[in-house]
Amino acid sequence: MEFKSILYVGLGSFLGGSLRYVSTYLIDRKLTGEFPWSILFINALGSFLIGFTAPLLNQYGWTKDSAMPLFISVGVFGGFTTFSTFSLQTLRLAQDGHWWLAFMNALASVVCCVVSVFLGLRLGDAVFN
Repeated sequence: MEFKSILYVGLGSFLGGSLRYVSTYLIDRKLTGEFPWSILFINALGSFLIGFTAPLLNQYGWTKDSAMPLFISVGVFGGFTTFSTFSLQTLRLAQDGHWWLAFMNALASVVCCVVSVFLGLRLGDAVFN
């Protein structure tokens, strides 16, 4: 592991985390209620984007000198998506007695993110290959 690789991931994470914060703020201003719509949207979008860009990033190769895959996938998308935040919000919903919302959030997040990766990967293959 090189310092350069850590720097790429760190810079990408800064950008992804900043985009997540702005996105959460904008979505939460529009959608209210107990259900964490912003986190569901962010995780689904991040999953789609990582699937979409995977074919392009594979062209760069996953070598220790490849800055682009590290910066984009591990950094930006890793910083943008929020599985830990999703987990905490799901637990809080359950602890507050909103069992149905907790279940729906977990189910919707997994299904939306897996489908989003699949769709992104299919589109990425079509565009980049």
